[in-house]
Amino acid sequence: MPKRPVFTPPVQRKHLYYRLTWFFVWGGVMRFFRVRGVEGMHHIPPARTPAILISNHQNGLMDPLVSCAFVTSQIHWLTRADVFWNPVARHIMYGYNQMPIYRRRDRVENLRERNDIIFDVCVERLAHGAFMGIFPEGNHNLFPSLRELRGGLAEMVVRAKTNHPSMPLQVVPVGLDYEQYATYGSQLRVRGGAPVPLEGLFNAEGELDKPEFNRRVRASLREVMVDIQPEDAQPFLHAAVRAHRTTERFGEAWTSFRATLDGWATRWTEDAEWAQRVQQAHRAWDEAVASHQALGRPEAWGLHAGDVRPKVRGFGLLRVLGMLGNAPTWPTMKFVQHRVRRMTQKDDFVSTLSVGLAILLYPLTWLTLAGLAAWLAPEGMGWLAAAGMWVWGQAGSRLSSWVEGLAHQHRDARDGRAFWHTAEARPVRDAWGAYLEVLGT
Repeated sequence: MPKRPVFTPPVQRKHLYYRLTWFFVWGGVMRFFRVRGVEGMHHIPPARTPAILISNHQNGLMDPLVSCAFVTSQIHWLTRADVFWNPVARHIMYGYNQMPIYRRRDRVENLRERNDIIFDVCVERLAHGAFMGIFPEGNHNLFPSLRELRGGLAEMVVRAKTNHPSMPLQVVPVGLDYEQYATYGSQLRVRGGAPVPLEGLFNAEGELDKPEFNRRVRASLREVMVDIQPEDAQPFLHAAVRAHRTTERFGEAWTSFRATLDGWATRWTEDAEWAQRVQQAHRAWDEAVASHQALGRPEAWGLHAGDVRPKVRGFGLLRVLGMLGNAPTWPTMKFVQHRVRRMTQKDDFVSTLSVGLAILLYPLTWLTLAGLAAWLAPEGMGWLAAAGMWVWGQAGSRLSSWVEGLAHQHRDARDGRAFWHTAEARPVRDAWGAYLEVLGT
């Protein structure tokens, strides 16, 4: 094994780097996604409260960016250790509250002892009122579902209670619901949930009842996320879940949808004949879609003809305004899109790379154009010209991303009408109806 340094990150609650760039992270998330709602955030404890924020994990490195964008307190994360080997990168990572976590693939000596040091630092940061962010599943997954929980969360809770018995620790779920996580302008909803109840989990010897703890964690996360179960049902239920338009559901509509998911999971497990019928109906629909021209997406169709989205009035004018607003940023945006296509073929890293490059390059573009405008402006008008160009670039880019979100709705309105009301779509429509009928939707 190669000799690698043993890292002991500083104990800190917040850092200037994080504070200075939070606005750009928030802006990047708001530009890439059309955020339909951020709810339940009153469950997030106030600043200086020791808290571990837990989330479902579907969209690679985008998931922590979304959490950071909508939680006002700084969040601390564990990141793969190989990023920290370079001293400059290590300094930057520490500035964003990142700490290394060692994996077997890192091929370092004393792996367990190294991670013990990191977990102790995490606990000390919690004791200083920091927010830790953890994905209990460990890695991300294609389908919106909650997989088996890893042991890191339980270990951190045990250490916190062992090293600081009186610590008022909270474990708070945050659900991330993506409409299509790799698609620019698609919808996103963030849901905060009630803290995981920790009462009665420790015995007299201070040992944690891990099975019960994991059960409570799963129950809390499932309150705020889309969880398609069981695993073998996911490919056959996902289309119907998309048609439910979960990013638009809240309150009673969200509660009703979760009950529907629970009903499907129970019946799939207990009724093999029904599960077989669902698979057959799904395959028939899939074949019908493959043999006809593109008819849009399940989000456009919905569950009934009455679910067709309304067209966006004046969309043509809005499109023109969006193009004009985005003019200063358009060349950079196209460069970012080109680079992302070259850098990855995986959908679960498209939004991460897109937002990451945009956070870096968009402000540089606006700053350069602002300087050019100041140089070309008449004497005494330089600052005004520079400020105007900066506002044009930033506000115009936001306007363009908003219009792109409306474009999805406009296309869905067109595709939905074609799907439900044209003769050409009838084979797919009939297969879709048969699929939903089997599901009881």
